[in-house]
Amino acid sequence: MIDPTDWFDTPKSILLGALRVLWWLAWDFCVQTVGWSIGWCVLRVLTLGRYPEERLGGVDEAGTYTAFVVEVVGLGVLAAGIWGLAGALP
Repeated sequence: MIDPTDWFDTPKSILLGALRVLWWLAWDFCVQTVGWSIGWCVLRVLTLGRYPEERLGGVDEAGTYTAFVVEVVGLGVLAAGIWGLAGALP
């Protein structure tokens, strides 16, 4: 016998799967791509080209610690830039 609650489980699971894919894409783009690019440029300027040793598109080649530091610096600089441009500085 077909249970009416099964009619809602399939669309719900498809929707959750699609949302997980979108979450992964957003994470990959926002954190890894944007954070790495901005952080890489900022750290290269501050360290006179010594850190990070990986190339600009080398987030996949970087170690966990290096990738974390570069991405956090990049997102921090981005957040500070947005905060400053919004005129919300104290």
